[in-house]
Amino acid sequence: MNKIFVILGLGFITLLSACSLEEEPISEATPDTIYSSASGIEDGVNGVYSVLRELYGTQQGFTLNTFGTDIFQHGKDGGYKAMDYYSVDLNSSLGYIEDIWTDCYMGINAANTVLDRIESVESISESEKETFKAEVRFLRAHYYYWLTLQFGDVVLRETETQGVNTEDGRTDKEVIWQLMKEDTEFAVETLDWSSSDYGRITKGAALHQLARILLLTQDYAGAEAAAAKVINEGPYQLLSIYADVFEYDNQENDEIIFSTQYTTDALNNGSGNTGHLYFTPAYDKFDGLVRDLTQGGRPYTRFRPTEFYRNLFDANDSRFDVTFRSVWFYNDESSLPAGATVGDTVIWEIEDGVFSKVAPNNNTMHWGLKKHDDPTRASYQDTRGFRDFFVFRLSETYLLAAEAAVMQGNAQEAADYLNVVRSRAAKENTTITLATASDMDMDAILDERARELGGECMRWMDLARTGKLVERVKAYNENGSASIESYHTLRPIPQAQIDLTTIDFPQNDGY
Repeated sequence: MNKIFVILGLGFITLLSACSLEEEPISEATPDTIYSSASGIEDGVNGVYSVLRELYGTQQGFTLNTFGTDIFQHGKDGGYKAMDYYSVDLNSSLGYIEDIWTDCYMGINAANTVLDRIESVESISESEKETFKAEVRFLRAHYYYWLTLQFGDVVLRETETQGVNTEDGRTDKEVIWQLMKEDTEFAVETLDWSSSDYGRITKGAALHQLARILLLTQDYAGAEAAAAKVINEGPYQLLSIYADVFEYDNQENDEIIFSTQYTTDALNNGSGNTGHLYFTPAYDKFDGLVRDLTQGGRPYTRFRPTEFYRNLFDANDSRFDVTFRSVWFYNDESSLPAGATVGDTVIWEIEDGVFSKVAPNNNTMHWGLKKHDDPTRASYQDTRGFRDFFVFRLSETYLLAAEAAVMQGNAQEAADYLNVVRSRAAKENTTITLATASDMDMDAILDERARELGGECMRWMDLARTGKLVERVKAYNENGSASIESYHTLRPIPQAQIDLTTIDFPQNDGY
């Protein structure tokens, strides 16, 4: 099976496509010349895909969806603490907020450019045109999903933007959700369950996205039906062992519905998937330890798990050991503590006079997240990772179906969906406590999503869309609990967008 490579596209659409924020043209090439051929259209489609690499596997994408949640808080290093503490410094000038806004509109405009121009290219067959249109409409909806969950009412664009647009206003997010629904339904109807190019959108990915969108529009029966179709008719299946999902050499496995593609070709990998950096503590600051790839590599120590997250797992839940790195091993002969040898388990002082083989959880040292480990990098110094980023997994599809069932009052049906995921998580030769109908509510769904999907770049949006962000941050995140307010369920509109606009462009409440 071929793997889709979309490296050209990012630079391509950056040069040729204007988004809502101001851009200066730096190329004499124009859409009229580029998009006049089959190869130009194909490059344009690949360019729409390439924006996914700005959302998934990047520090900005992780930051917007990891900080300020119930399961992760700020680590020792790095900026953007305001997004965890919900302080006054969380404002419209923060770089990552503007970056996400700009990147999503770059992808949307690239999609619109393809859609506006593809019909005039006679060298592309009708079936290829329909496939390309389905792919870019899915991606346009995907970028609007991010924008509306992060910012609420945003600029709606259905046609190509040329030049600088200073008269864009905000459109009700529910209107945009309807466009997202229509775009995704078109992809469902047009695409097959598989593609010869691994990484392209398929019917399964479109149905999974449709379920997410229908949860937003409160069409819970429709959301359950879309998820159930993926489960019952798609070519996917849960792997029998949770750990196998994240094995580096097993990335194209039967559980993956859609992933953002990275490659081992450094020249064509951009900044790479850098997820391996941000969840790793500064273990190398302690005697007997130096950086190495087997214990987390280079530590940027941005995110550390909350106590709530650490204590959320059943004793027989295999996901605990797959998710967390809580034990380290001495690997530096030159700085070993007295009596220790290389290979011994590190002994940590948890508090005065209390020692443990399990690391503490504070800003000096904390547990790491192993899901994004990348053992194939040349050394711990290389920040560019090659691991694909899993955007949709079948286990989430079950949990979307469970959520839709809960919202319809079908508690036993919800428990049945959830228990498929939970049963798979049991350690070998053990059983795990299954959910009952009486257990089922939105908190049970969110707890299971944390166990199954924690650290996979969706938590903040999940909490915001389910109306649980403020409640759960107050309960479980000691950094943000005192300051978070109801208006924090949306981000501030980037100041650069407001400054660019000549008509009234209101800021979100509270900012």
